[in-house]
Amino acid sequence: MLGVVLAAFLAAQSPNALDAGRAALQAGDLNRAEQLFKEYAAQHPNSAEAYSNLATVCSRREQYDEAVKLYNRALHADPSLIPVHFNIAVSLGKLRRFDEAASHLRTFLRSYPTEPRAHQLLGLCLIETGELPAALSELETSYKANPKDGSIVYSLAYAHARAGDIDEAARLVSRLATSDTQSKLIQGLLEFRQQHYVEAKALFKEVLEAAPDSAPALAAMGRLELNDHNDTEAISLLERATQLNPSDAESTYQLGVLYLRNGREAQAIPELRRALTLRANYADPHYHLGKIAFEHEDYKTAIGELEAARKILPNHEAIHFLLGRIYQGAGREAEAKAEFAEVRRLKDEVVDKAHEQLKSLELMK
Repeated sequence: MLGVVLAAFLAAQSPNALDAGRAALQAGDLNRAEQLFKEYAAQHPNSAEAYSNLATVCSRREQYDEAVKLYNRALHADPSLIPVHFNIAVSLGKLRRFDEAASHLRTFLRSYPTEPRAHQLLGLCLIETGELPAALSELETSYKANPKDGSIVYSLAYAHARAGDIDEAARLVSRLATSDTQSKLIQGLLEFRQQHYVEAKALFKEVLEAAPDSAPALAAMGRLELNDHNDTEAISLLERATQLNPSDAESTYQLGVLYLRNGREAQAIPELRRALTLRANYADPHYHLGKIAFEHEDYKTAIGELEAARKILPNHEAIHFLLGRIYQGAGREAEAKAEFAEVRRLKDEVVDKAHEQLKSLELMK
């Protein structure tokens, strides 16, 4: 009897495999930690903690695919482990799966709304998915909490540059080291926004010489080549940019347009459809998909795409005009006339506004 009690006492005093694994992880012994966490998971197959800690081991080894799978197993075992959402978002960010990362960060922030790192990471993800107003909001929240953090200053400047706020981006970038690669990227974006394309291209080239896998620089160079109608170079650059950042909705859309412009419709359609999955309320891909369907006389699909585009951009002349032509082709004359009438109304509105501006200028003389 005494032997049984003594054995139980000793077992209670010795750490279990989970605790021992955490100690090994803290000490940096990843092999030992992995062995202990697997041992504990074998004994407790529904242990969210075991899977979460195993995921941490994989993340430290930069095995991000495996880490994501294990974090998901942890959340399946115990959905109440909210901090796991932050950890999985970090791994998803490393995999450039920014849209998925953003979803997990929003879940995390509902429970931890004042965590500045989560706001910063969410802002960075939203920059990459092209949701710039939301990105700026998240980064401003993070910046207010840590105004001296250089990484946040850079992120905020980059977001303002992408959004077209040249003055604010310039003010923020002036606080960064001008020789820094990230600063050159922002300066290049500022030059691009001011249509200083030669200067912008020179800066982006410098960035790519220092960081050949910079997806933002590759995407920016691709847009420059697109503007110059150097389609072969633009396609190559945007293909590389979207491989590095599959969540970049704008580059995905532009690649689809380039494929279409170069007679590669079979490649264009999947890219345009994928752009719609990457960004909500994105009218441009709907427009082009509708145009393709119209050219094939698939009026049902064309109408669906253009009506979706019209809902997003109700005052866009080109959308109303194309939709009118599609209605006309489908024999829906009354609806076609209504769309053409709306085109005329929008044109008249532009003319009226121009007249008003001229009158205002005359009054100021």
